[in-house]
Amino acid sequence: MQNPEILEEIFDKKTIRLIQLFLNNKEKQFYLREISKEANIPLASTSRLVNKLLKLNILKLIKISKFKLYQLANNDNTKFLEKFLKKEVQMLNKFIDSIKDFPGLQYIILHGEEEKDRANVLLIGENIDTGAIKEVVANIKEGDKFTVSALVLAPEQYEQMVRMGMYSGKKRILYEKD
Repeated sequence: MQNPEILEEIFDKKTIRLIQLFLNNKEKQFYLREISKEANIPLASTSRLVNKLLKLNILKLIKISKFKLYQLANNDNTKFLEKFLKKEVQMLNKFIDSIKDFPGLQYIILHGEEEKDRANVLLIGENIDTGAIKEVVANIKEGDKFTVSALVLAPEQYEQMVRMGMYSGKKRILYEKD
């Protein structure tokens, strides 16, 4: 069992699902019925959980006339929860755990932004087994509905492409072999 999954076993699964919905849609504002439907939680339970999360300053209430909208608050509490509960992070960690011991792999770099259901990664190293990488990617896509677009490059290829401006933009090293 992966670490994030243990949280679902310890804490109320409905609360976890509700928080994950907001973490994966940070900028979106939801009506109560919409939250209930998206998180697959009965409306009465959703109302109770939303009120609890409002009191904990995890959600914020936006009133427009007689309508109430709910959105993820941007504060230290939500940033803390995101480390443990955001689905993309779990999927990237699952991917990293599956391939980090592959012979020849030196770096795993996230290229661009993580998205709700996909991530682009660069795998830097020598003689990395691309067939095994494709198998791991296919298993995650099939089992978790998360797409990892992985490009395998030798260190020299990566450096040359960076110099050519092909990998400009946001990059983050997810894994570095000791």
